[in-house]
Amino acid sequence: MDKKELRKLIKEKRLNLDRKEKELSDIKIAESFLKSAYFKECKTIFMYVSMEDEVETKEILKKALELGKHIYVPKVENTQKVMKALRINSLLDLNESGVFGILEPSIDNEELKEEADIILVPGLAFDLSGGRLGYGGGFYDKFLKNSKSSKRIALCYDFQIVDEVPMEEFDEKIDFIITENKVEKIIK
Repeated sequence: MDKKELRKLIKEKRLNLDRKEKELSDIKIAESFLKSAYFKECKTIFMYVSMEDEVETKEILKKALELGKHIYVPKVENTQKVMKALRINSLLDLNESGVFGILEPSIDNEELKEEADIILVPGLAFDLSGGRLGYGGGFYDKFLKNSKSSKRIALCYDFQIVDEVPMEEFDEKIDFIITENKVEKIIK
């Protein structure tokens, strides 16, 4: 299956998830992440703000802020095809000015100057060798290329783990996968 077909298949599965089942899965995934040693030990997290059919990240964001973690979220500069990591101190720092209709921070927030301890990486499909299929813009691959020491963690549903994600030389890998039923450390 090529990238285009796999994207279509997973998007359809996510859109057809039962809302109640999704909510329960989101809670389990968030709990697993928040209980992890990686979360407990980290100081800085770069994380995506979830869209409707993605694993919900707003509760993770709120809890991390409550615990005094430094939280950075993406701001896409579409004219330059660049994604910046800007700090937020509350959910109120987010607005719907994002290029793709994604909640983003205002442009004048502090930018991440060093590598985050953890990067929560969005995607459509993942495999157990660290392969990741994103949405096709390459924003995260470019960002991850400069974040070699960060723990790269994917939050996803079990059905998003596939046998093999088609990878190209510019595609960046992840380190861990957390689903509603398991936490997988990637063997590279």
